[in-house]
Amino acid sequence: MLAALVLSGCDTLSGMGGGQTAATPAALPQRPLEPLAVFASQARPGEQSTLSPAPGAAPVRVQMVRSYYAASGRPCRELALGSGSTSRPVLYCEEPTGWAAARPLLRGGAVARP
Repeated sequence: MLAALVLSGCDTLSGMGGGQTAATPAALPQRPLEPLAVFASQARPGEQSTLSPAPGAAPVRVQMVRSYYAASGRPCRELALGSGSTSRPVLYCEEPTGWAAARPLLRGGAVARP
């Protein structure tokens, strides 16, 4: 019963907005294309490239480690920046405005794989 009251209250409040509707995905501004975001959106697991992670930064080796869907349903890509013992994980997930860097939920970066 409480849920019904809450939902009916939301319906009443949305009617007071003067006809405003939520922005559609097409209406959201797109993120500027970052080299790592572009690589994450197009690469397949195991694919490697050498690119500059930011304007003016030295090129670095980047490898697509894995692709998965987050609990939110968003597609995510784990990248490894650098090589060998100096590599570090970087995570990118797709948002309505494009691919963006995301924070791993676990300490120490990505989940260990067998």
